[in-house]
Amino acid sequence: MDSLKDKVAIVTGAGQGIGFAIGERFAREGAHVVVAEIQADKAQATTQYFSSLGTEALAIPMDVGEPAQIDMMVKTVVQKFGRIDILVNNAGVSEKADFFEMTPERWDWMQRINQRGVFFCLQTVARQMVAQIPEAVKTAGFADHSYGKIINMSSIAGRHGRADALHYSVSKAAVITITQGAAMALAPYNINVNAICPSVIRTPMWEEIDRIQSETLQIPQGEWYKRRVKRIPLQRGGTVEQIAATVMFLCSEAGDYITGQTYNVDGGSEMN
Repeated sequence: MDSLKDKVAIVTGAGQGIGFAIGERFAREGAHVVVAEIQADKAQATTQYFSSLGTEALAIPMDVGEPAQIDMMVKTVVQKFGRIDILVNNAGVSEKADFFEMTPERWDWMQRINQRGVFFCLQTVARQMVAQIPEAVKTAGFADHSYGKIINMSSIAGRHGRADALHYSVSKAAVITITQGAAMALAPYNINVNAICPSVIRTPMWEEIDRIQSETLQIPQGEWYKRRVKRIPLQRGGTVEQIAATVMFLCSEAGDYITGQTYNVDGGSEMN
């Protein structure tokens, strides 16, 4: 996609799984990739790999739950590249928790990353995107193309409550409403905000979910994953590459007239 060449794209949680696949696809499309990753070693290794693909990549070890670190990330990116074109809010955490065993600490830990982290990354980057827009466009309140793309990673768990992971489903439902509200707020600046709800995608996070569920049910590891996939209309799990492809579409010129939407990439698990 030529429209992504030389764009500056921040991907949070880019050190593994879906975030890594998204960053790799951006790099192969010729975009400059900012690897915002809490694990410093993964941030550095991932950046070296993306750079080997012929693009310029920047590692920023950071915690999206800390607003001060978000501010510093944005300042560092602007100092390096001069602007920000794309944000993919991908960093997130997941766990199972019994309804009656939920604690304030576990609840707050989840929301700190999945909800608050998403919003303040979005807000801080959007502020920079708005600052980059020509005054004539700001005054007019519309333009014939986009001046920024923001993608928030939700989950099909955000489509309805989960008794065994209520705090997670709440955090991902919040991502959907944050996306809608931000799309309305940023529409006058021609900044597009959309979300993606993946289903069963083979990632380190899903490997951990399978391990926990298999232990709980006392079945061989991998068996729960197979059972879960059987409940999907297409009878198969998705891939990180398919999520990355959806992100590329939304961030390209083809996605300029799409905002405030949440795409289920889930094999038909949620049909709404």
